[in-house]
Amino acid sequence: MRRVPLVMLVLLLPVPGAAQPAETADIPRTPWGRPALTGVWTNSSLTPLERPDEYGDRELHTADELVELQRTAVQRRIDALRGPEAILAVEFSEIWMEPGALSGRTSLITGPTGKIPPYTPEAEERLADGLRQPMTQRADSHDDRGYSERCLRFVTGGPPMMAFPFAPLVQIVQTPDHVVIQTEENHETRIVHLDDRPHVDPRIRLWRGDSRGRWEGDTLVIETTNFNGMGGFRNSGPELHLTERLTRVDADTILYGFTADDPGTWTEPWSAEMPLRVSPAPTYEHACHEGNYTLPLVLSGARAQERRAEEGAR
Repeated sequence: MRRVPLVMLVLLLPVPGAAQPAETADIPRTPWGRPALTGVWTNSSLTPLERPDEYGDRELHTADELVELQRTAVQRRIDALRGPEAILAVEFSEIWMEPGALSGRTSLITGPTGKIPPYTPEAEERLADGLRQPMTQRADSHDDRGYSERCLRFVTGGPPMMAFPFAPLVQIVQTPDHVVIQTEENHETRIVHLDDRPHVDPRIRLWRGDSRGRWEGDTLVIETTNFNGMGGFRNSGPELHLTERLTRVDADTILYGFTADDPGTWTEPWSAEMPLRVSPAPTYEHACHEGNYTLPLVLSGARAQERRAEEGAR
């Protein structure tokens, strides 16, 4: 299984600069006439989620900027980390990374600011529990560790589908009435019903929400609600309403975009988009807990540090 540094956990993905949806495009289709989405896709890239301040309201890079950024992007992310996190990052070799190419955009997020809107006062209060501090400072119990470290939930599984420069593959299986989306990391699987059935009862809350899909021309639109708010996307709560759009733009690319709307978390909805590109390789087993000693080592290491601190204070 591929191993990667914590630095890659801050690298969220790309935005296509040139690919545009076009219903007249010569794209592969299913026997029943819909755009073919079935296959293995990758969305790995070094394009950041939010636009760096240095670019202001500029959405696109120049050609010269792209050349330099591709050369330095990984190290730039490491340099931006806090000390302990940076140490953890550089202890891994880049041979384990699948960073992908930079897109032409300055951020994954679309719109004039290229940034996630501010949190609402309600969200600030909800998040003031210390869980936003660096992982290296949280080791009192297994409950203090992230869901991904405990192999319970990975942000790559979505929705929305986010990816990092490791385990960036998404496998899609399509029928006339369903679309099944499985991510490489943790093999999280989502079944999207296309048969006009309503969402489940609002009292039923799920880790990945409840997804329903429909076709708008050649674009698959997926609406997801009924989230449980536990480890939600970008600290979102249970009222998150997510709208995803998948458009096959050519033989090798699906344009994927989403809009996140949660009045209890952000002051306004925000959107992002990225390309899913045909993968030259299949997905492989992601055995998260097999031979995984991270959690007991983190906790035992923290206890050892505490004992040394007590001995030094005597």
